[in-house]
Formats: sequence, structure tokens, C-alpha cells
Amino acid sequence: MRYWILLIILLLELVLFAPFSGVKFSSWNEFSDSTLWYASAIFEQSIPLLILSVGMTFILITGGIDLSIGSMVALIACVMSLTSDPQTFWWTGFPLGVALGLGLGFFNGLLVSRMDVPPIITTLGTLIFYRGLCLITVRESENAIFDDIPHYEIFREMPMLLLLFVMIGLVGAAAFYRSRWRRDLLMIGGNKIAARYAGIPVSLRLLQVYTLMGFLAFLAALCLTSKHGSVSASSYTQLELQVIVAVVLGGTRVEGGRGSVICSLIGVFMIAVLEEGLRGAGSTFENVDHLRYLFLGLLLIGGVWLNKRADSP
Repeated sequence: MRYWILLIILLLELVLFAPFSGVKFSSWNEFSDSTLWYASAIFEQSIPLLILSVGMTFILITGGIDLSIGSMVALIACVMSLTSDPQTFWWTGFPLGVALGLGLGFFNGLLVSRMDVPPIITTLGTLIFYRGLCLITVRESENAIFDDIPHYEIFREMPMLLLLFVMIGLVGAAAFYRSRWRRDLLMIGGNKIAARYAGIPVSLRLLQVYTLMGFLAFLAALCLTSKHGSVSASSYTQLELQVIVAVVLGGTRVEGGRGSVICSLIGVFMIAVLEEGLRGAGSTFENVDHLRYLFLGLLLIGGVWLNKRADSP
């Protein structure tokens, strides 16, 4: 039932916002061409959020949260941008970005699983800490090395974006749905104490989901830096807001114990359609673009309310 509700809301968004984004209805040829361009733009814009929403779904299922992902993506991008020679990026900056992403996620997981710090406090602290490291790394400068890296544009081209979507969003969702790992995460989110008595390695599973989040942050950093070509210490602020709204809107309970990767992906497309529509409307109407925060807040509240309604008898 939730799938249909989300799809109906997405369809209504498309009807409302697509004309502002350049979809033309004057003739069939113009409609097909503009719709193809619009779908491509929405998909390209969505991929970093799609990648991060998968990891956030796993984390929220366990009853946790990760507020640090925007700072994490920015720090990975800032460190990769320090590569002195773009020609050597693939054996210097690239493996360093992989190691850093895994390390940052592992650090979050270590604080949550081993030191028993509440996830919201842990990731709020690392949000600030990682952003501070961004400032130390690049200071006030904006590093624009990525356009000079050989073949780096592959991460903004459609074949690679489709591959990431299929491997992470679809294949990953199918494998997760059928895995014992999913049942372990659901039980941890439902009742952590009962999960321990059932023999589930709770600390290990928490460490795994946060470390996976770090790796997905690395993949998102590749896509975002390939698209924008540069990074600064203030890049990707409030990225975590978009991801959390999409995942909660998709039906994942903030208290843990329930979640769907596919619904989270639909939630991401809803956010992308909204933002693209407001951006297009901004060229027609004044003072429209700032409404994105108003709508994101309403979507977050609405998503939590729908989840509560679904849980009520």
C-alpha cells in the first residue's frame, strides 16, 4: 500500500512541477524530447542521494541515524582534491578516498557500537568534527582539480550512473531483502536487548552499517565532484537533511525496526522532482527557491506521520 501512496505523490509532483522544469506540451515531438531531457536531469541529480539513501536506510533500520554524511562527503572530496598531480590521482587520491571513507564510517560505528554513544550525539559531533577537518584541509580555498583528472568525467556520464543505480539500488535492495543481515538489522532496531539474547552480533552489525555508510559517502563524493568539478570546505552542507527526508518519507521508521530500500529510492526521486521544480519556478516567480526548506520540513513531518499511521492498529 505504501508503494502506491508514494507513487501517487510522485506522480502529482511531476504533474505540478514538470512544466516549470522545461517539459513542453505544445507538440508531441517537443513533449517527448523535453521529457527525455527532464528524466535524464532528474536521474543525474538523484544518484548521489540514491547512493546515500541506501546506507541511511540500513542505519535507520537499526534505530540509529547519521547526521555527518554531508561533512563526510565533503571531507573525502577535500582530501582527494589535494592530489598534487591530476595524472596520478587514480593511484594516489582515489585509494586515499576509499580508505578515508571506510575509516570515517568505521569511526562513527566504533563510537556507536563499542563506546555506546547515542547515534544522534555521535554523528552530530562528527558532523562538526569532519567539517572542521575540511577547513583545516583546504582552508578557504576552492580546489578545482577534478576536471583535470583523466577519465574522471565517467562519474557524471549516464552509463556509470545507471551502473551505480542498478548495482546499489536494485541489486543491493534485492540482496538485502533476502539476506539474514536484513533480519539481524530489523531485530536490532526492534529490540536491541532481545537481539543480543538471540545471538545476533549487535556491535558487529552496527559497525558494518556505519562503515558501509562511509564507503557509500566515497561513491557519492566521486559523483558530486565529477559533476561540479570543484570542492570547498563548505560544500554539501545540509546534504544529510535531503537524505534523511527521502528515507523517512519512504517509510523507514526513525525508531528502527522497519525500512525499505525501494521506498527510500522513490523518496529520493520525490525530493529531486521537488527541487528541480522549485529551481525552474524560480526563473518565473521571485522568492520561490527558498521554499525548498519549507517543503522539505513538511515532507519530513508528513513522512513521520504516515509511518505512525501505518504502525497504529
